[in-house]
Amino acid sequence: MMSELHQLTRCKPSCYPVKHRYKDGFNPKITVSKEFGPRVRKILELDMELDRYILSATDHLDLLTEVYASNIYWSTSLEGNPLSEDEVRIVTRDTLSGNMKESRNGPVQEVINHLICLHSPDAFCLPWSDPTICALNYLLLKGTGSSSTIGRYRDEPAMVGEPLTGEEHFIPAPPEWIPKEMSQLIQWTNDQALVYEPIIAATVMSHEFESIHPFADGNGRTGRSLFHLYLQQRALKNSHLCKIDHKLLENKNLYYDLLAYTDQTGSYEELIELVSIAVLKSYEEAQEALSKKDLLSAGLDEASKRLLIKAKARKGYFSRKEAASWVDGMSEQTVGKRLNELEEMGALESTGQTRAKRYRMKDPLANFKAVAMAVRKAESGEDVETPRVPR
Repeated sequence: MMSELHQLTRCKPSCYPVKHRYKDGFNPKITVSKEFGPRVRKILELDMELDRYILSATDHLDLLTEVYASNIYWSTSLEGNPLSEDEVRIVTRDTLSGNMKESRNGPVQEVINHLICLHSPDAFCLPWSDPTICALNYLLLKGTGSSSTIGRYRDEPAMVGEPLTGEEHFIPAPPEWIPKEMSQLIQWTNDQALVYEPIIAATVMSHEFESIHPFADGNGRTGRSLFHLYLQQRALKNSHLCKIDHKLLENKNLYYDLLAYTDQTGSYEELIELVSIAVLKSYEEAQEALSKKDLLSAGLDEASKRLLIKAKARKGYFSRKEAASWVDGMSEQTVGKRLNELEEMGALESTGQTRAKRYRMKDPLANFKAVAMAVRKAESGEDVETPRVPR
């Protein structure tokens, strides 16, 4: 992979500033390298593998804290968030534990906003629309101290570069192009993108979004959030367990060069190569991390392993009697004993007493999900302006 990445460092735009190209209809020409197919097959295998691991609630929370903090740190620090990765991790741990409080500290609030959005794929379900995209931008930037108008498409020209020196690196779409080009991109994402492998589709979609640069602020963060949401919904449901942003952004010069190179040449192959390598590396790391904490490899007997597997698939509460039907040759009383042992290990939780007792997999994010849902409902479009879309 290192040699493949080294090859990509040669792909730089011939000159700056690079300009967004107007598109009357979004019909990208997409090619991939011969290594892409085997790489994607490995990613899909690893996604299925991650689904087989079962962690205690404590280990699960530790893993999610580490992954979310990493992705948020790498995405937001790129845009100027001053918090260190350790500071982001502390905010992430507190928030995921259900101790979420709105903060007047813009950088802290930005971390909280990302946690709500990145762990809310159901709130931004495909197919998307202009209001969907605007709501995501609004929720990501609300309370962060952004001086720009958030949650609606910009109506002024923009420049990406060095504000202090005035050096221009990229000139995005002028405001009069934005409604039409965003409408085209959203239609492509909802319809034509379905024929492409999801990593290809997510990469092309997020790049075109970045190129249009529809908002006055938060385009990079919004685009990367859309990338994550798209992957989770289309194919890679365990991608939220992977430190994709770290692998993608650790060489930020290469990342920016390939974004600009794609704009200048119209070739997506090199950017897709970078993204797919980053996704694979993050999946391999996740597989190694989960395998070390897997309860199914912790010396449990076969009956307890089967109970855990069935409980994870069941998701909701189940009775001791129902669990007994999952294990052959074991009495309901013995099954109850096994369930209690799994509860003591932190894998299951229960409600009720004696024969009325019911069990389910313990969700370490239960409190966070409840609070996050309340925040999303409170902000559900009330302060988000619907963008102007041409007839």
